[in-house]
Amino acid sequence: MNYYTEAFDDQLDKIEIYQRYPLLKPFVGSDYGRNGPTILLIAESHYLPPVSTVHKDPASWYMGHEDVLTLEEQKWMRTRRILNKPLKGWTAKGHAIYRNIESALLKAGLPANDSVFRQVAFMNAFQRPAKTGDTIKQKKQDVEVAVETINQVIDALQPDHIVFVSTKAKRSVGKQLSQSSSGFHHPACPWWNRKQDGISSKQRFINHISSHWNATGAA
Repeated sequence: MNYYTEAFDDQLDKIEIYQRYPLLKPFVGSDYGRNGPTILLIAESHYLPPVSTVHKDPASWYMGHEDVLTLEEQKWMRTRRILNKPLKGWTAKGHAIYRNIESALLKAGLPANDSVFRQVAFMNAFQRPAKTGDTIKQKKQDVEVAVETINQVIDALQPDHIVFVSTKAKRSVGKQLSQSSSGFHHPACPWWNRKQDGISSKQRFINHISSHWNATGAA
């Protein structure tokens, strides 16, 4: 069963990086915009297995194609496949980000149904995977491709709200986007639960999403 829609793929397929690496295409929930405002969540990047080297050099990565990846490497960057799980479907240690976002979206009042991610769209800012278990050491080209790609995704999905769940991504590309955005700490990092000025980033995220969701009279 798919919890995402391919309705926007005619436009998304025109984006260069997705022509090279279709697996990176955003997850767009099948109920995106049906029950409330359209929200685009932007995280940081995928990872590749520790033995992988194909993503080490930005220039060669952005000139490459998905068919050079092993089947195992492809599994690690299937955005839609990774997000396409029912409630509480993320059990792997490396999937804490999805568990924590899921929990926060539910607390923000989004309908659970069988997948809360049905309601939103999700993508990574950086289109080159990072070293396993590490934050990406972005280069100039990574930022340039990120800005270009996200702006084209914005044109395709027309989100009402853009929400970064990575302060690194927000700082690197947020100000260069065609639409304003908000930013919060990565849901798998300690700062997600750590309080600043009496409130955690997680609670700020919940309050932010909730205010937009409830403002439209969403169910």
